[in-house]
Amino acid sequence: MKLTKFTRDAFTLLECVAVIIVLAIAIPCTLTWVDESASNRADAINATRATMLGSAVMEHILADVASTTAGQGATALASSSTYLDTAGTGLVARMNSTSSYYTALGMTYSVTIGGLTDFDGVSRGASLDVFRLVTVTVSYPSARGGTLSIPIASRVAAL
Repeated sequence: MKLTKFTRDAFTLLECVAVIIVLAIAIPCTLTWVDESASNRADAINATRATMLGSAVMEHILADVASTTAGQGATALASSSTYLDTAGTGLVARMNSTSSYYTALGMTYSVTIGGLTDFDGVSRGASLDVFRLVTVTVSYPSARGGTLSIPIASRVAAL
């Protein structure tokens, strides 16, 4: 009597069903992780872009404060609406070429210029009140819905 060795050349039906069940459980979880990862990446990219826009606006403000050009310098910040919104020469008009790329992505920025304070940030009404807190806030859409914002602040002084 001759014994033959049994070899398998294919999957059994039970093995195929087990693979399908494992894949049915694993794929939705994996897709959720991939989607969450893509949202995190998009938010990180937008946060970087928002920081770049806020930094560009703040750099313009700091350059204006240091400028000796008429209509600029630290005294120009005394009237925030004039400094920001004057047609042609205001900060918003001068930033338009830089900010247009970011606004096309749904980003907006606002500038808040505080009143005169001393070095501690307290207004004493004295000759030491030469500092202003300038805050640039950039808002941008989140990949998960809603809006996120990044504030960038600097204390500037008329020296």
